[in-house]
Amino acid sequence: MKYNPPGDVTDVAGLLPENGFKPFDVNIGGLMAENDHNWLGEGSTVGVIGALTVAGWFLLLDMTAGRPFFTPSILGQVILFGRESPLLTPVPEAIALYSFVHFAAFIGLGILVTQLVHLAVRESTFRFALFILFVVFEAFFYGFTYIFFAGTRGVFPWWTMLAANTLAATTMGLYIYLRHPALRQSPDHEPLGAETT
Repeated sequence: MKYNPPGDVTDVAGLLPENGFKPFDVNIGGLMAENDHNWLGEGSTVGVIGALTVAGWFLLLDMTAGRPFFTPSILGQVILFGRESPLLTPVPEAIALYSFVHFAAFIGLGILVTQLVHLAVRESTFRFALFILFVVFEAFFYGFTYIFFAGTRGVFPWWTMLAANTLAATTMGLYIYLRHPALRQSPDHEPLGAETT
């Protein structure tokens, strides 16, 4: 039996178990039942989409320049191995380790974003949290781009990093946008920060 709140706040009869009130359904089901798919799996998919987008972009650039896997090799050497003068020839260990960290980081980000999206569908306040997360992500990435560009002495053009970030944000956002029609419609009905009914 579905619980319907009593019309009069002084009427406590509707709160009795025999009248269909189930506290666990309200506290837990209200948060999770609306989205019956696995948000953890969806978040992983979102992260993989972003990771593949960035990896595919740099693989395309590397192949065009005639140096396959150059980017993950340099990134692995500089970021993970701490080499100030990375080898310009591919280093398999650096490629493999950086690829693992790359996908793990994006999957973690995808899970976080997806969880916020699921909450934002029910509570519009979380839309602001999504916006803050996006701003922080962009600021962090631009800072990383500057540090990395200086650390590698300009081996990579800065615009390639910014393009990778833009492409990843676009593909991840598009997947979420198409996946959650309720989130697309909610801003038309409720202002940012409004309480859902």
